[in-house]
Amino acid sequence: MRFLPSATEESTEKQLADKKAAAVEESWLQACQDQHEPAILEDIAEEHVEDNAEENLSGIMPMPMPAPMPMPAPRRNTTLRSMSAPGIFSVRNMEAQRIERGRRTLTAQPHTALFSSSLRNRHENGFHDNATSEILPEAMRISESGAAPVLAQLVSPVQLELPSEDGNIERRKRICLCAVAASCLVVFAVVMGLCFGLGNDKQEQSSQDEVSPKTESPTAAPTILADTWDGLPDVTITALEDPSSPQAMAYDWVLNDPNRTVYPHWKILQRFALAAIYYSTGGDGWNLQEGWLSYGVDECSWYVRKLVSGERDFFLHEGTIETSSGPSFIASACNAEGKYAYFVFTENNLEGTLPPELSLLSNSLRYLEVGSNENLYGTIPSEIGLLTNLLRFYADRNLHSGEIPAEIGKLSLLQELELSHNPFTGSIPSELGKMEALRLLSVGECRQLSGTLPTELYSLTNMVTFYVNGLEGLTSGMLLPEIGQMTKLESFAVHEISFNSSIPTEIGLLSHLSKLNLWKCHITGSLPSELFLLTNMWRIDIDDNALTGTIATEFGLFPNLTMAWMNGNGFTGTLPGSVFESWGQLNYFKINNNNLQGPLPSQLGLLTSLELMWLNHNEFSGSIPSELGLLNNVTELFLHETNLAGSIPETLSDMAGLEMLTISNTSLTGSIPHDLCGSIWDMSYTCNVYFGLWTACYDVEKVNFTCSSNDLCGCDACGECNSTGS
Repeated sequence: MRFLPSATEESTEKQLADKKAAAVEESWLQACQDQHEPAILEDIAEEHVEDNAEENLSGIMPMPMPAPMPMPAPRRNTTLRSMSAPGIFSVRNMEAQRIERGRRTLTAQPHTALFSSSLRNRHENGFHDNATSEILPEAMRISESGAAPVLAQLVSPVQLELPSEDGNIERRKRICLCAVAASCLVVFAVVMGLCFGLGNDKQEQSSQDEVSPKTESPTAAPTILADTWDGLPDVTITALEDPSSPQAMAYDWVLNDPNRTVYPHWKILQRFALAAIYYSTGGDGWNLQEGWLSYGVDECSWYVRKLVSGERDFFLHEGTIETSSGPSFIASACNAEGKYAYFVFTENNLEGTLPPELSLLSNSLRYLEVGSNENLYGTIPSEIGLLTNLLRFYADRNLHSGEIPAEIGKLSLLQELELSHNPFTGSIPSELGKMEALRLLSVGECRQLSGTLPTELYSLTNMVTFYVNGLEGLTSGMLLPEIGQMTKLESFAVHEISFNSSIPTEIGLLSHLSKLNLWKCHITGSLPSELFLLTNMWRIDIDDNALTGTIATEFGLFPNLTMAWMNGNGFTGTLPGSVFESWGQLNYFKINNNNLQGPLPSQLGLLTSLELMWLNHNEFSGSIPSELGLLNNVTELFLHETNLAGSIPETLSDMAGLEMLTISNTSLTGSIPHDLCGSIWDMSYTCNVYFGLWTACYDVEKVNFTCSSNDLCGCDACGECNSTGS
């Protein structure tokens, strides 16, 4: 028969159970504190509060009265003590609840639990309580499978002997050692995993390096990675919506780069910008493209033209090119920091447009040379103004249209700007006058430009080469006195602009000026005497203007002169012979189509370096100086439409290089020397009606021709000359 315990026994039993539970709880709570798990303590406190609220006094079963045992000294934790004060528990309910809580902890709270080894230690040290026995097998299984450890304190037993204080300390030491050992195992596993992953990445990278996509278009617009692509301009974001755009193809190429995750942010943007340029300018069709868009090759080693062109001077209107400095070489496309600095692709069959993504290279790009690519068209993007480190921008001889972007004026470091031979429209931006560092400006042969020449350009005091010619659409402009501010100027070419003004005397302040090209500029008045102060002058083009006055003897102050083109003006007077005494380096001399008179000076024979002499369409009189026979390098001698008379000197046969001789519409008589006839490569120029002869010559290949005019018969091969011309 079962007996119900008396009230005294029941009360004693409850007190002992409460003391046991409190002692066990407190020892395990202290173990949690030693493991630095505050979250565990909070969970335990909350669950005990719930247990107290749910505890039912009914169904209390009697159990044997355990022998009293000494209680361990309490540990100070007033907060937890107040939260976990024991209520009236049913021993069985407490045990069942702790077992269930232990199971939940194994799966629901792996990140805050202690290692299951603590349970194993408890079991091995003689604590064979029901809760530990229930939870231990499952905890060991989860621990061995690599799952997180269990909250040992949630399954603290009830029916066990309370440990002594020394035993608690020993157990805590074992728990700490187990936790440290388990942590070392976890770290070792993580390191091994990383090594294995990196090895796979390298194998995958090497296989992808062999074949990297270039022009395959993505089937859909790529997803923008906000954390990686900060800094993309709005125009790029918009372009990415079109999967066939160069920007989308470049974006897709970068996203597939196996090295993208290890690159710094600036390098990802740099590679994206270069890929956008590649796709936008038809990179697959470039003449040279070695290494481009290869994942296994750093962009600094992609092909770039190592030979950088020399600084441009200006073009002769025959089309020849001059440079004021020789070419240079670059060792790499990048600077010492690995940032892209030199995009040099002159004459490389670029086809398409310059993309706005050029601006992503703003922190490093120094040279941008894309000239002589006849299929490079479209407008120059306004984002060019963001390349604030740019020193040189060459985009000449392309098909760029639209207006020259005013944003170029923001390039405060730019030294060379070459935009000539493009179908630009609009006017020359006055903002170009803000580029204080500019040394070279070339917008020549852009014949669709209109407006006026901005006066702000005269304030560019560092200017060395000023090439603004061939702009027939400019309606007005003036050679202002402010030109005297450009004291570093060496080349000044503004031909075919209607200035309708005279040359200002301030031009004498340009002491470094060596090349002056004012061809067809409607210049009026006479040449200022200050011009002859420029003793470094070696080329002067002042032809096809309305200049008047005489050929001053001060021209002799130009001892380095190699080109003197003064034709097509209203010069009068005679040719001063003293001038030619100091022109020993002269190669080209054009004084035709003026109103010059008098005899030709014999000092012309001193121009032994001369290759071309045009004296036609003047009122020269007298005979041809025999000293001209000393000019062995002359290929063209034009004497037509003058008043020269007498016979042709035999010494002209000594002009070994002579290829063209024009003597029509003169007063010359006699015949052309036989030896001279053999050297002239096309006699039709000699007596062509274009040069004023009344009739044409025939059989020029055999140098057997007849002339119907009795003024000049021709070569001896024609037979005896007479009045009938037979």
